[in-house]
Amino acid sequence: MRAAVVFLLTSLGAVVCLAEESESTDSDSPPVENQSTVEEILENPLADDDYRDERSCLRRREIDSIEIIDESLVVFRGRIKKRVWVNRFSQPCVGLRRDMVVTTRARTGSICRLDAIDARPHAASPFEPAVRCYLGGFIAIDEVQVEAMKRAVDEHAKAGQRAAKANGR
Repeated sequence: MRAAVVFLLTSLGAVVCLAEESESTDSDSPPVENQSTVEEILENPLADDDYRDERSCLRRREIDSIEIIDESLVVFRGRIKKRVWVNRFSQPCVGLRRDMVVTTRARTGSICRLDAIDARPHAASPFEPAVRCYLGGFIAIDEVQVEAMKRAVDEHAKAGQRAAKANGR
């Protein structure tokens, strides 16, 4: 969102500067083409992705729980105001399952992009090797989106199972 605001302010500043220059120059000179006016900027809002709330880090004290969605996605639930963030791993985390217990590996008071999480089955020994996954950015979402992601992942898995049965596997 900051990038969108900076872009908008920069564009508005450029329009003001160009307007001042055009007043001070010769009136016989042809108008400069492809210049955005304030009205054009305001009439053409940025795409929804430009307003996405993405963070590089979350403070550990903000996090209440971590839920595994699939081998590529985890959800971090917040303590305050029930905030929710989705995190897509930098690469799929082979062997990660929804029923695993997640521990964080951050060395500071924050969990950040490129930090690792470890996941083990519930009954696993602490000496059993963990599945290690490396985090991406944290994108704020709501519970409706979380439930939609879970349904989509479940439907994708069911479709794969149906295809496997149809192929005689």
